[in-house]
Amino acid sequence: MRSSLVAVLVLSMAGIVHAGPPVVIINPIVFEGFNVPGIGLISGGFAASERHAVNDHGDWLVRADTTHADTNADLVVLNGNGHSTGSLLLRENQLMTAPAGARLSTPDSMYINNHGNMSFNHFLRDTGSTNNDSGVYFNNDLLIQESNHVTAAGISANSPWLGFFETRINNSNTVMVMGTCDDPAIASGVDQLFVLVNPFTLAQTLVAREGSEIVSGRFVETFGTGTHTMALNDHGHVMFTVDMTGATTDDGAVVIWDGTNYNVVMREGDASPVAGRNWQSTPTAVDFNSNGDWVARGDLDGATTDDSVIVKNGTDIIAREGHGLPAIGSFLFQNFGTGGVAIDKNGNVVWYGDWDDPDTTRDKGLFWNDQLIVQIGVTQVQDGRIITSISAVSENISLSGNGRWLVFEGVLNDGTDGAFMVEIIPEPGTLALLALGLTAVIRRRRR
Repeated sequence: MRSSLVAVLVLSMAGIVHAGPPVVIINPIVFEGFNVPGIGLISGGFAASERHAVNDHGDWLVRADTTHADTNADLVVLNGNGHSTGSLLLRENQLMTAPAGARLSTPDSMYINNHGNMSFNHFLRDTGSTNNDSGVYFNNDLLIQESNHVTAAGISANSPWLGFFETRINNSNTVMVMGTCDDPAIASGVDQLFVLVNPFTLAQTLVAREGSEIVSGRFVETFGTGTHTMALNDHGHVMFTVDMTGATTDDGAVVIWDGTNYNVVMREGDASPVAGRNWQSTPTAVDFNSNGDWVARGDLDGATTDDSVIVKNGTDIIAREGHGLPAIGSFLFQNFGTGGVAIDKNGNVVWYGDWDDPDTTRDKGLFWNDQLIVQIGVTQVQDGRIITSISAVSENISLSGNGRWLVFEGVLNDGTDGAFMVEIIPEPGTLALLALGLTAVIRRRRR
């Protein structure tokens, strides 16, 4: 009896080795009409521009606008966990701990690590000058204020910070800053750079700057400055996009700095995974994890009807314009938006796709690898309302490092704008449960 039982279960296990669709749970966490006590109601606009972040524990940050009568005090950052609606963390015009007398104008780039520590790029008011009205923060602590001097080796002494584009924070509490300074040794007046900051010692380490030599004889001209054109992993390695000096046919690249060297993992003019097609222009979205896996969205040379591709590790095509996937039936992808792509620690990729279904009420969605997990016109949130729109631009998605939590921006069928939390539970867990069940049954039989 035990042998027959084992044989049946082993055959059953063999039939589920391949991953199926993950289980997803979706709830709005910050949405139009939600009351922020003492301030007002959340107003619309999520599908266009708001910022958010989430960590492995489901702790999240969302920036939103409110209906508060004073438009200089109506912006908020809410903080919550999982599917909760959260509470007030920051408010426009609040007094900052530093610099003295400064007030918060606009919280911009924001990230949260697994310790609950946060990095921000804040625009400030009441600093006395437009030359020092922004800063990089670790929680509430000011790390760098605009006009402070860059202290990283490799930048000329007394070179002032001119501004900041983005920040990141990893689980080692290292803060990455992408901004601009004025280094007199660099010909241009506004010089882009990446720096890592230790928030406890304030020590700065230069990652790359305008003029850094990425490959022999080719130097940084400009970096990508968008939210999804850079990433930081737990080793303190930095991934970024760059345009280099020299011929425009091969000047765009995706680069990973490993703490010592620049490693070009994708470059304009180089061969792509599609036979006979080379990469063209600088990729528009990238991400990587601490295990060496990376993902990028870029364009191929040749026909524009099938040139947009999402690729993992330079070889695996996740999705391609003009091609399909079983998840969307016989339809073909038209585009992948201009927002982000994300990869978790296990190499799972989350991305946005738009396909050519004539029924445009159901032709867009979010994907986990090759599985469609959120589809407009189809997917319901837990109260039964249906997602009818998903943001495809700018800061549209945030994925936790472990891949369990995904925040996206969208609209419901009653017109409500919102930031939505997706809890992703991969199907492969069934295999482990079945193995545990097999052990339990055998033990019971032996008794």
